[in-house]
Amino acid sequence: MFGRRIGYNERKRRRKRSRIRRKRIGSAVRWYKRKGWILTLLFVIACVALWQSRFYLNQINPLEFRHLQYIEIEGNRMLSWEDVVQSAQVETGMLMSELDADSVKKSLLQIPLIHSAEVESKFPSSLFIKIQEASPILSVLENGKGTVYSERGLSLPMSMMTALHMPILENESVGKVKQVALFLSAMRKMDKQLYERVSQVGWSEKDRAFEVFFKDVGFRVMFPESNWDKDLFTLYDAIGKGFRRDLLCASEVDMRFHGFAYIKNIDKRCING
Repeated sequence: MFGRRIGYNERKRRRKRSRIRRKRIGSAVRWYKRKGWILTLLFVIACVALWQSRFYLNQINPLEFRHLQYIEIEGNRMLSWEDVVQSAQVETGMLMSELDADSVKKSLLQIPLIHSAEVESKFPSSLFIKIQEASPILSVLENGKGTVYSERGLSLPMSMMTALHMPILENESVGKVKQVALFLSAMRKMDKQLYERVSQVGWSEKDRAFEVFFKDVGFRVMFPESNWDKDLFTLYDAIGKGFRRDLLCASEVDMRFHGFAYIKNIDKRCING
């Protein structure tokens, strides 16, 4: 009385869907009996084999299947491509697993003509090297010979003519060549015009300062042994422009004090500042 009456057509459709479903299930069962069990067996065997060999799979290094094919070098002007590759101790064909970027960089920095280096290995089989070549920063004249040094204080194979055009390091300060080179490199980076006016430079162990003689003045300038910044060199330029009369009779300008300088005079008529 309360149920829904099912018509003849609907009962017919239901029986048809039931037959199709039973037919599909039967086909799947028959296929599995003929071929499906073989695939299942192969899958189980593969899983067991992978599980048993998992230790060896963890030891596989994909890099061992790749070899270095391309070496890209940027920044070399004096050094040839072959010079850089030989210095880096790498060659095309070597395994990528044998390639260590830090070791390559360390090898490159052993070369005096290289100031800095960046090394990066790129997937799948290339190496990128970017170098900054060293430039002369000072020279030492001794026994009629001139030796030119780079920003890192390493000797460069350059001519006597080049040495004569560089700031000269006092022979007594040769033991501090790396520190002096670092100081002059900072000066050149922050105030190139001031660096180009440097005539002679040395190290005072007593004052723990760099002694600098400029081409356009007759006094020495004392710079601190560390903590150089642009303000330090800007202050020296400002003193030269603002205290011309005081500097005419000065014997020394001490720049070791932060924010101000001390002028020592030869003539007593000059006022200490």
